[in-house]
Amino acid sequence: MFDARIIANEVLTRAWNEGLELTQIDVQKILYFLHGHHLTEYGQALVKSEFEAWEFGPVQRSVYDEFKQYGDEPITELAQKFDPVKRITAPLPKLTDNAAISTIEQHLYRYLEIPSFTLVDITHSPGTPWSRTIEAAKSRVNVGMRIKDDLILSYFEGLQTA
Repeated sequence: MFDARIIANEVLTRAWNEGLELTQIDVQKILYFLHGHHLTEYGQALVKSEFEAWEFGPVQRSVYDEFKQYGDEPITELAQKFDPVKRITAPLPKLTDNAAISTIEQHLYRYLEIPSFTLVDITHSPGTPWSRTIEAAKSRVNVGMRIKDDLILSYFEGLQTA
């Protein structure tokens, strides 16, 4: 499992190499889909923090906090880590895990072709982990509106992958 910002940086770097610009919504949704595929294919989470059910779909809070200054504009810089002792930012490590890289290589480019709000619509469809989390919150408390990995796994297990 990885810091979501490391996976976001890998997604951004690969998109930029293809001449594409990504916004916060693009990165968030792509992270979510990659995480779901990784759960299904490797039986383990791609990112270590849970996704949260926000208005526009699943969100990784650390990625949101890192890129919120861009609003709905394209992200132009990679995420960094903050060293609280030295009080400076520094680059996050590069992704070197073969399984994580394989998941990204197998699935990323399909999602890069889908417009932002189509990705949002997909996550909002009835029966998705996001919609089930939102619906469940109407009758029981879910602090942080966390979308559980077992819910994501059960959903992605039912999808056909190309």
